[in-house]
Amino acid sequence: MQSIRVRAVSIFAKISSYIWAGQSDGNQQKMEKPLQLVYNKDGKLHLNPEALKVLQSIEDPMVVVSVVGAARTGKSYLMNCLAGNKKGFSVDSTVQAHTKGIWMWCRSLPQRPNEVLLLLDTEGLGDPEKGDSHNDHSIYSLAILLSSIFIYNGKSQIDQQALQDLHFVTELSKRIQMKSQPDGSDSWDFVRFFPEFIWVIRDLTLDLNIDGKPVTPNEYLEHSLKLKNSELSEQDKKYNELRRCIRNNFPSRSGFAFPIPINWKYLSQLQELEDEDLDEDFIGNRKKLVKYIHTHTKVKRVLGGQLVTGRRFVELTKAYVEMMADGNVPCVEGSVAKLVEVESQAAFDEALKFYEDEMKKISESDDLTMNKLMEYHNMKSREAFNIFHKKSMNNNSGKYIQQLEETISSIYNSLMAKIKKMSQEECETHLQKVMSSIKANLTSGHYQRPGGFQELKKDLDKAIKEYEEKTKNEMEGWAVLTHFLAEEKHKLDHVKEMDSKLTEEEKRVSDLEKKLSQMKQEMEKKEQERKAAEERRAKEIIEQIKKKFEEGKKYSVDELKEAMEHMRSEMEKYEVEGRKEDARRAQQMYEHLKKLYEKARNWSFSDYMGVLYDYLKEILKKISAL
Repeated sequence: MQSIRVRAVSIFAKISSYIWAGQSDGNQQKMEKPLQLVYNKDGKLHLNPEALKVLQSIEDPMVVVSVVGAARTGKSYLMNCLAGNKKGFSVDSTVQAHTKGIWMWCRSLPQRPNEVLLLLDTEGLGDPEKGDSHNDHSIYSLAILLSSIFIYNGKSQIDQQALQDLHFVTELSKRIQMKSQPDGSDSWDFVRFFPEFIWVIRDLTLDLNIDGKPVTPNEYLEHSLKLKNSELSEQDKKYNELRRCIRNNFPSRSGFAFPIPINWKYLSQLQELEDEDLDEDFIGNRKKLVKYIHTHTKVKRVLGGQLVTGRRFVELTKAYVEMMADGNVPCVEGSVAKLVEVESQAAFDEALKFYEDEMKKISESDDLTMNKLMEYHNMKSREAFNIFHKKSMNNNSGKYIQQLEETISSIYNSLMAKIKKMSQEECETHLQKVMSSIKANLTSGHYQRPGGFQELKKDLDKAIKEYEEKTKNEMEGWAVLTHFLAEEKHKLDHVKEMDSKLTEEEKRVSDLEKKLSQMKQEMEKKEQERKAAEERRAKEIIEQIKKKFEEGKKYSVDELKEAMEHMRSEMEKYEVEGRKEDARRAQQMYEHLKKLYEKARNWSFSDYMGVLYDYLKEILKKISAL
């Protein structure tokens, strides 16, 4: 047992050393060093469990930045700059590539304390030691699927050779599937979830001039992505196909250019050099890129606009890698659907456990009353639904909401019934004690004489006062007393009729009847209060769900609007370039996205809720009818 405990502590310490160096205001700050996230074994991609554990601890939304490029072009150095640390991702000056698979590093964003920067460093394209293009394509397809910002790190200039390194982009429609049942327009939706594309030109030696005029890196990139007028040769077709894929699939593009940082003789020491040893333009442009990434609003979202936290990132990555490992093309909709299911189930479990734990606490209270239980239930059920909505995703969580409502109601009703029964038994015991002599006198006929009713009334008043004092905290106190008085009413009435000292008016209306009437009114009032509280709770649940729906609808509409605007912009560029066929194709993609946009914009709350909407409305009807 001791050795097991020691091993457990050792493993925990090892994992913890990779996680967070410190915490502030409940927000994770940074990982001590990178971890390998994805590796290749026996020709298949696998995930590192240690890395997944780290990611699962992150509850904040993430900006996910991946970098690709040829081997030994300084990708890891670039990612270390974005991480704000000279050392982290493995950097080496030899001809041997160090990075294998995908390595990750979680870093804090000082300007955005409620978000986390996740850096993904990928192995180099065209590594001669690897010689496996299929592995390359899988790694980079995965990087595109997981990123919110996708950086291509290239050398010297944007030329055909540099673009050839990106040839895997032309095969994305074969390696990424949008729908479970793809159709001809499957790739038209890539622009909805593809990351922003950034081209970083390293060691630029040429002046950024086009036709004798200076241009920005962005303008240089756009110029380099223009299509050739002719596609007569196979080479020209490939030339245009690559550029067309980049332009049509990535919703936005940016360019950054870095001059050579120092004399080539000292490049191998770049990682160790201080900024004062480096070229000023290099430092300035490096700072621009870091600032751009750190202040960028491109938080990772899945299709439909849902924010991706660490836990969601893990589920998404697992879904994609499992599909690839099984030899299947990763399906975006299928992976998101699986993520939604996992998240909704986890949110349901957490919300239900919270409610169960809280209700257990109140059920063990010594002074529990029906009002206290009802108020506590209403408060804690609202909190449980808040937990569910915070943790779950918008997409089709209706069945879990209904299941949560039914389970909570069942727990509450069961607890209420149990406490009612215990209270009833307690009250009946007290009632038996205080009413025993009165019941005996009623049975023996002791009160059936002149003045007997006045004596009975006096005895009853004393017994009821004593009973109410003993059962003041019992939820069934009045109900048990009312039931007893109603059962004994015929005997009480008989005594009243036999008392010759009572006037006819006194015989007709007694204090006892007034007492029964008052108790009945009080019980009806409490029942009305209970109904009103239940109705408020049901309405609040609907409002919570509606708020969640509106958030999800806004994300989806904004996502489609951004994609539409991009395609319209590309269509206009193709027209200016004289590319009529490409402009027509862009117009088709725009119209496709517009239909989805209109559908999302007209999506109603009742459509979203479906059966659950009718179910909750039925609850309100039942409450009102009670």
